[in-house]
This record gives sequence, structure tokens and C-alpha cells, in this order.
Amino acid sequence: MNAADFQSDMSSEAISVLICESSSVQLRILSEAVRQAGYSVQTAKCAEEALKILRLMPVDIFVTGIEVGTMSGLEACWSLKSNCETESVYTIVVTASGEDRRLEESLDAGADDFIRKPVNMTELRARLRAASRLVRMQNQFRRLAETDALTGAANRRAFMQYLDIQTQNAGRDEIPLSVIMVDLDHFKLINDAHGHGAGDRVLVETVRAIQGCLRDGDMLGRLGGEEFCVILPGAGLHSAALAGERIRAAVEAMTIATEAGDPVPVTASLGVASLANSDLIVSPDALLQAADAALYHAKDSGRNRVSLEGEAGAASSQTSLRAVS
Repeated sequence: MNAADFQSDMSSEAISVLICESSSVQLRILSEAVRQAGYSVQTAKCAEEALKILRLMPVDIFVTGIEVGTMSGLEACWSLKSNCETESVYTIVVTASGEDRRLEESLDAGADDFIRKPVNMTELRARLRAASRLVRMQNQFRRLAETDALTGAANRRAFMQYLDIQTQNAGRDEIPLSVIMVDLDHFKLINDAHGHGAGDRVLVETVRAIQGCLRDGDMLGRLGGEEFCVILPGAGLHSAALAGERIRAAVEAMTIATEAGDPVPVTASLGVASLANSDLIVSPDALLQAADAALYHAKDSGRNRVSLEGEAGAASSQTSLRAVS
């Protein structure tokens, strides 16, 4: 990514703002001013409602008063900053004029900025613009730090962090979670026969093909070399198996050629494992190991196929998967 791309990405990224204010009149005035400034706006009348919204959807900037229900705005700030999923949310606390003690408390609670009442809308928009620049820059640096440089897939560290979060969510909310291990067949032969440049193009195009098969909320990670893995929150074993077959077919359908124009056929073997509602406790590593075992079964069974966790599922899945795809 060059400097122009970096600046373009930062300037085009939409910024979302959540405003928490107990006064309906003030909430309407603030939200309308922020919306007219070009931001996506969500509103909450109490801190508890605001935290619920923050758990359900991504928010870039949180603007809150201090007295906003049973839980104060300061407690909400502390809760955000102490949670790894929301610690990057930029927080602006609205304080009453002359409450210097409250200002100090706000900053101690983790607030990034403050603005005094009565709120001057010109000042508010200026502070939001400054916050937006920081948010965009942080988001861009985070993406660079969490992304595999060659393919654009999540790197192993980011992938494992997301898997850990999704495993906890699945156990807490009793919802299914599946992973698909993807390994390119005979990749070393591709590098040996056509060179590492062709091998790199195969990896890049593979990621593009897989991402075209994914839903919002799914994550593709490169675990190393030619091995990838997909996280499918909310997907049971059957749904994940169908997704795996779509990925397998998409990889096989890729058209890749060397610089000399020679075709490079590519296939992949896939292993699918799922965390069922009855699995109260499971580690991310155990889920990956189950998918890895299914992947090895796919390799042993002739490659270019999808195998499911468990010998019976792995042995019988192929015909049914091809039939429904």
C-alpha cells in the first residue's frame, strides 16, 4: 500500500458516532448537528443503552454526558476502555461549565476529549473532525498490523484474537461456531515448476476467491505458507460444509497463468469443524485441531475435497456436498 492509497483509505472511511444524553431535547439537537456534519449517528438516553449498542455494532466516536442514568457517563467510559473489543472507541465527555473536578474525573476514566456545556456546535464539529482523523489513522494502522502483507487476509495474530472472541461469544450465547481449514494442494510443486512469483499470485488469487464466498462477520486468516482458515460465526456444521464446498469450487475455478502464459491449475483441500450448542467449553486450539484433522482426511482421501470433523462425516460428506452445491 502506497502513501496515496493510505490517504485515500483514511479520507473515504465513514465515521460513526454514538451520542448518549438523558435530555431528549439536547439529544435531538446534538444528533441533528452531528448528522448534518456528515456522520452516521446512533443515540442512547442512558449509559446502559449506550453500552448495549456498542456491543452490537461498531462505533468510532462516543459522545456522552455525565449524568445519563443509573450508570454515569464516566462509568461507561471506564467500561469501554477496559474492554479489548471497545478500547479503541474515541470518547468525548460533555461536562457542565465550571466543573473542573468532573473534567479531571473524565480524563481519569479514559475519556479522550471533553467539551463544556452549553455545547457550541462549531466547537463540537471541530472536535469531531479532529477525532475522526485520529480514528481513521488508528484504524488504518490497525489494519496494517493485522493483515498479511502479501494476500490481504488477516494475519495469524489477528485471526487468533478474533477466534478467541467468537469462541467466548458462542459459549456464552449458546450459538454455533465453525471453522474451515483450507490448504492448497501440491503448492510446493507450483513454486518449483513456475517460480515463487507465480506462487505468490496463486496465494493472492486464492484469498480473493475465498473472500468472495464469505458473509459479513466471517474472517479469513493466513496461518502460514499456503494454509488458510475461515471463521464462520453462527454457522453450524452443515452450513459450514456448504460454505467449504463453495470455497473449494471457487479455488478450482480460478484462472491463473505464469508470465509466459502457461496455465497454473490450483485446487484445495478443506477440513470443517464446528462448535455445537452442547459444547459448553471448548478452546480455540481444540476447534482448530478438529478442523486440521478433517483437513488431513481430505488430503488422504485424494485432495480437492471437503471433509468434516469425525470419520463418518468426513467419509460421507463428498457426494452430498457436491449434490447440493
